[in-house]
Amino acid sequence: MEQGDKHAAKKRFWTRWNIIALAIVVLAIVALMRTFVFETFFVSGDSMSPTITNGELLFVDRLAYLHSGPQRGDIVVAIPRTYPGEVVKRIIGLPGEWFSIENSQIVIRNSRTDQGVNLDESYLKLPDTPAVGITRWNLDPEEYFALGDNRSVSIDSRELGPIDLWSIKGKVVGAFDFSTLQYKAF
Repeated sequence: MEQGDKHAAKKRFWTRWNIIALAIVVLAIVALMRTFVFETFFVSGDSMSPTITNGELLFVDRLAYLHSGPQRGDIVVAIPRTYPGEVVKRIIGLPGEWFSIENSQIVIRNSRTDQGVNLDESYLKLPDTPAVGITRWNLDPEEYFALGDNRSVSIDSRELGPIDLWSIKGKVVGAFDFSTLQYKAF
């Protein structure tokens, strides 16, 4: 095949219909990724401040809990039972645990009679947890207790109750702050 024939064949391949077909395939792949693998959310509110602030764009891994459940400290996007929308919160209590809020501290127990241990929350700027709403709870096998990092303004599991495993949309893996043009990985 001569040079001119190769060029003509290549030119024929990139017809308008081939370009449209390629665009449709790319859009379908992006839609599938967004639906089943990766999702984005804009934060509205200060309940996770200063970790995540109002207006940041969150990146959520929808497959993070495919083989194992959330771990203590994970930041998740979930839909609580008694709230009409999605919330961004940090997992504090795990399934089967007993916990309480005592003297502004989270105490985790393995049983009702266990003395428990104070949860180390070094990621908090203000470590006090106000005892509002639910202050003692025994979590069922697929329930998680989740709180905002800015506990004085956060509406979280203390008021909304525990979050069910199946209502967790995914794990927050990063955030982009448009005001500083910086990305934070979690």
